[in-house]
Amino acid sequence: MTVHGRSFVLCLLALQACVLLCCAQSLVNRTFQWSFGKNFLETALEECQNVTVVIEPLSSKSSEMGVPPYYLIAFELGGVPTTRMVGSNASELYWQVGHREGSALMITMVDSNDSTGGVSPTLHIVTAGSNSSCLPSSSPSADIARITPNLTSSLSTCEPWGLTLTNGTKPYSMILAALNSPVVTNVTLGQDDDVFTYINRAGPDGELIAAVVSADGQWGYATLTVNTVGSTDDECVGLVSTSQTQAEIAAEAAARERAAEKRHREDVVIGVVIGIGSTLILVLAGAWLHRRRQQAMARRVWDGPEMRATAWVPDSDMDPPSVRSHVKNYSTDTVTTAATNGLLLSRAPPYEEQQAENRVLEQSQTTPALVLPTSPHSWRNRKQQETSSSISDTFGAPQLPNLAFSHLSMPMLRSPRGQTYPLLEMSHSDVQPDVIIQHRDGGVVHELPPPYSAITIKFVTEDGNVTVLHFL
Repeated sequence: MTVHGRSFVLCLLALQACVLLCCAQSLVNRTFQWSFGKNFLETALEECQNVTVVIEPLSSKSSEMGVPPYYLIAFELGGVPTTRMVGSNASELYWQVGHREGSALMITMVDSNDSTGGVSPTLHIVTAGSNSSCLPSSSPSADIARITPNLTSSLSTCEPWGLTLTNGTKPYSMILAALNSPVVTNVTLGQDDDVFTYINRAGPDGELIAAVVSADGQWGYATLTVNTVGSTDDECVGLVSTSQTQAEIAAEAAARERAAEKRHREDVVIGVVIGIGSTLILVLAGAWLHRRRQQAMARRVWDGPEMRATAWVPDSDMDPPSVRSHVKNYSTDTVTTAATNGLLLSRAPPYEEQQAENRVLEQSQTTPALVLPTSPHSWRNRKQQETSSSISDTFGAPQLPNLAFSHLSMPMLRSPRGQTYPLLEMSHSDVQPDVIIQHRDGGVVHELPPPYSAITIKFVTEDGNVTVLHFL
């Protein structure tokens, strides 16, 4: 067989031995059970009372009753536990109550192999007895070990229970017991460890106690019981009971505190940054909106293109103003009131056409026309002069088969916005227009003539007919 083969076989044998040893230890812890006499139903015990202890196999199929001698351990709640031998004969075992009146006891029994017979199902209360000679004469020393638990009321399943040890001699041994439990937990701490963290695996609805033994075998003060609550699943996967020093515990607590403070500072910084940043963003957004609104209002009210002063410019394709003659015929039986047609709005004809029409009118001698006086005054002034004179009785004037009137036209002006405003047309041939200065937004101004009386003109034709013209 090769070296590797022999090593493999040896490993298997060692593993098998470990498994068998563990199983044997588990069976040893449950080899027997105990009680106070077959008919003992009381939970009260008197001081220095002798009580019979009965040992029985764990089941009817087993004859195993542990290995004598037997010892009974009484855990006094908040006091110092006691250990007393009850005998070596399994049929004759007696225990004497060695605790003072008022003590509450949780009791368990072990054999010489430290195998336990289980923990009593209830607490036993010590009452006053007729004899107290068995009690110690002095109180326990103040230098023995003490336990300070972090929890004193209730403890959940798988919850860590911190136990700090003081006084006594190191290393410590911890014993944890629960009512009606089949086993007792015994743990030896490290050489310098003085803090034990126990992961609770006791069943719910019970009571748990912790006791300490110094390295010299001296019992220390036990804790009060804590109520166990929670789930019945006591596997507590990944959780292990540990022992440490108080310095290590303090360092871990300080590290946790520093981490918490660091997280708090980070949260504060993040909150301040977010608060200031959001406020700054809101302020900048508000300022930008306000400035944009002010600029929009300024452009709409003061700075718009329609509010800027611009000069009126005539169209480049327009000709200079000229006088255009229009000839109108009046029959003997028709009275035409051309002068009352009002003001015409039209585009002025080209300059050359107007000059040609004026020359034709000046050279025409065949048809007598009504000649209106020329004057540098405006048409309105001549109208006033015509009003003051009366020509109602004029007869024998030259025959006028047709009466010609000329209209004064002015070019159209165009504003920079593209709006066209035609000027006024006068109904006389040789009159000059009034000079009107008007703001460019004022629109067209319609001038009203001054009041005057009606004018009547009578003409006699060659055949003796009379033509009457009325000007209103």
